[in-house]
Amino acid sequence: MELPFVRFSRLLLLGPGLMLLWACSSTNVVNLEGSDSTRFTDLRASFPVSKQDENERIKIRYTRAKGEFVQEIADGKVVDFEDFQLTGPDQVSAITDVTTASISYGRIGEAIRHNFYVSAFGGINRTNFEIDMESESGLTTGVRNRSFEVYADLGVYHLLVPYLAVGLEAAFSRNLSLSGITEWGAIVKFRPSRHMEIIGGYRWFKYDYFTTDYDSGIIVELNGPFIGLDLSF
Repeated sequence: MELPFVRFSRLLLLGPGLMLLWACSSTNVVNLEGSDSTRFTDLRASFPVSKQDENERIKIRYTRAKGEFVQEIADGKVVDFEDFQLTGPDQVSAITDVTTASISYGRIGEAIRHNFYVSAFGGINRTNFEIDMESESGLTTGVRNRSFEVYADLGVYHLLVPYLAVGLEAAFSRNLSLSGITEWGAIVKFRPSRHMEIIGGYRWFKYDYFTTDYDSGIIVELNGPFIGLDLSF
């Protein structure tokens, strides 16, 4: 039986290819792209849909990360954000803040062979994205975007002992303009009590921002450790 929302997650994977076509629509206009190492905050809570099946759940998740980067703009290339039109050669410094909050429905599977279990959820994600930019030539601007995206996440875990598990997780979201998150991570889950897990690990996170309002898009990659709580009711 196909896991909930797995079919939809396949569609989300088409997003990066379509965005590449968008970005290549003009040879002189380039996207603002950068990466940084940072730390993530991750808070989760889940509630059973019915008393008969506690593995069928509604999940709420909140994450936040900040970063900064510098991008060199090559000679003749253009970064265009309406009131911020910069022609290279130049350099752009950027500071970014990304917050996501999702609500989703799915299942946390029972432990199966060799103590492996899976989870699959789908729902809606809200992204708050802020970035401030300053060029070496003195131009400044900021972009603020708050959007809803269709969301899916998947997880595969190995139960080492009843209170300790390790696993791999992935999450995807996209809206009609193909903006959204792509996320992969390794996680350790420690359960000191029945209703709480302390979680931590390492995450690779990417946010793509594209809109018809600007010729340039924004692609931010953040990676680093995360720590948080997962509450289960």
